[in-house]
Amino acid sequence: MQTKQQVRQQGLAALQRLAQQPANKQQQEAILLQKLIDSAAFQSATVIGMTLNQPIEVATQPIIEAAQAAGKRIVVPRTLPKRQMAFYELTPTTVLERSHFDVLEPQITGEPIVPDLMIVPGIVFSLDGWRVGFGGGYYDRYLAAHQMNNVALALKPQQVKVPDWSVDQFDVKLKHIITA
Repeated sequence: MQTKQQVRQQGLAALQRLAQQPANKQQQEAILLQKLIDSAAFQSATVIGMTLNQPIEVATQPIIEAAQAAGKRIVVPRTLPKRQMAFYELTPTTVLERSHFDVLEPQITGEPIVPDLMIVPGIVFSLDGWRVGFGGGYYDRYLAAHQMNNVALALKPQQVKVPDWSVDQFDVKLKHIITA
């Protein structure tokens, strides 16, 4: 049994290696995008929550474009104090700024929007729905507070059959893991 920190470090190293193979990564991302679009979760969603990706993560711009082309609204997170977050609509006029995590976040405008489908980021995903994220607990808190459908998109280096880390009581099990 490994610690989440060990799993996180190994997962980040594997994602860095995949990022060195852009054609392979793009091929996996295309598979994930098509499986997502074909999924019942995506088809039935009207408002989709997702983060704006870092270079080693699954590219979210193609997902955003496909969702908007299908008439769906996209909301992206803004981190708040006490490890909370709120989601705001992403439009052509949304002003984005870098957070202290070096992630693009929207400036707060209007009321936050709760999505009906969340695409949950992470570093490692077990095929039975557990994840190791970036370590802040933001998504576990948000998913525990808001009942919604959720899905994770797992590149090959992010997939494990079952967790080889200890699952904490506050971890939220994901409903769907889409694999490349």
